[in-house]
Amino acid sequence: MNHRSGIRPRARGAVVGMSLALALLTGCGGGGGTADGDTAGGGTTAPDPAAEGAAKGPAYRGPALPGFTARPAWSLRGEGTSAPGVLDLGSTLLLAKDARGHYASSGGLTEGVLYSAEEDDPLTLEFRDVKTGAVRTSRKVRARTVEAVTWHHGAPAVAVTTSATSESDGLTEAKTTTTATLYGADGRELAKVPSYKRGTLLDGYRVAEADDTLRLTPVDGGPSRTVTCTGTAASCTYDAESGTADASVAHAPLISGDYYAGFLNASDYQTDPEQVTLSELATGKQVWSTAGAKIPPGVELDDKGHPKSEEIRILRIADGKVLVGWKAGVSLSSGGWIDAWYDLKSGALLTSYKGAQEVLFSPSGNLAARDVVKFEDFPGTAVWQTADGKRLWEQQDGEHALDPVRFTADGSVLYGVTDDGSATNTGIAVDTRTKKVLAKNLPEESIPSVDAATGYGYVGTGAGLFVFAPA
Repeated sequence: MNHRSGIRPRARGAVVGMSLALALLTGCGGGGGTADGDTAGGGTTAPDPAAEGAAKGPAYRGPALPGFTARPAWSLRGEGTSAPGVLDLGSTLLLAKDARGHYASSGGLTEGVLYSAEEDDPLTLEFRDVKTGAVRTSRKVRARTVEAVTWHHGAPAVAVTTSATSESDGLTEAKTTTTATLYGADGRELAKVPSYKRGTLLDGYRVAEADDTLRLTPVDGGPSRTVTCTGTAASCTYDAESGTADASVAHAPLISGDYYAGFLNASDYQTDPEQVTLSELATGKQVWSTAGAKIPPGVELDDKGHPKSEEIRILRIADGKVLVGWKAGVSLSSGGWIDAWYDLKSGALLTSYKGAQEVLFSPSGNLAARDVVKFEDFPGTAVWQTADGKRLWEQQDGEHALDPVRFTADGSVLYGVTDDGSATNTGIAVDTRTKKVLAKNLPEESIPSVDAATGYGYVGTGAGLFVFAPA
């Protein structure tokens, strides 16, 4: 599965996160590289580009960051007390410069938005190597917004939007239309999307509401797919923030790799249990459904052999398997959630174990941490192996509850925030395997974002942007 590996993926921190990759590195004494004819913005290579990048930028004076080197590989100074905003496109960081040569700050913007303005502004987009800070390629654009999206199979991409307004003729109202140009991690154009709205593009598909369900249309051509949504007065919706499709009580990533979700009996008026289906994007053929899945031990059943609670969710799809979360029962004493792995081809139940309602996964997906549930008391986190459910540790009574934020790329360190009763939360880092505290009292802005492709981490502070190699 891609970076949306849970029902509620987390992406907190001072610098916007997503991911970038590839392009042109300008050589010493050579001309600037281009993307489709655009002029590159510098970034010449030195014998030791990482050291040069760190030397040119501001010095890091913040706390040590477990899992990363003590000194940054490179850094960039922002404007005033704001760090340069960043979109992480997987091994590349995307930054935007305005006409004055100032880096745009993402402060105060929605997560995943690098730039937003009232008019189309001239910008230079810099695609920088996350390891060295060198500019791989650049593009000169006009943009109303610059925001993170995903291309096919979850590949990180960026949407640059422009708007045009048709004036009123005295009878009709003025109308503004927005067009998005999509660029890949290498800075090359992928597609143009007319009548674009934020939150309607997922893995290269336009997501649109259609007769109480959802239609998926690839923006680069190909057949559309309609999300199965059956049942009297059924309604299936899309949550753009989490990337999930929602029915009455069932939830699943709308698109995950080669598959898209669907729902059966997705209505409060149905007597049969609500079910989740998975179908192939390539063919539209349904390949798996919870309707035919063996219900795992620990899930309470009614007198018909159906789960007493119909709450169910798809958590991950990886390596030909699907991880499903089943609500154990309808009462508070029912034991929470049971997670179960199924083989997509045979449908066989492979293993099951006690899970949690909200889960934060490590980048590789081999570890999970119990996450906060809105409007419910949070006892603290627990960490387990997703392959077999083996608990590595769980917080105990009397400890400050650790709300997990993100794992390092190798899963060795878990960063989170704790509430010690003071006015503000503080950051903390613990050893994922042992729960040993590695750092405490971290400012929340010092919790690093993680580029999963390289393992590098980065933070944005009032002094600038700092990028660290994995330790």
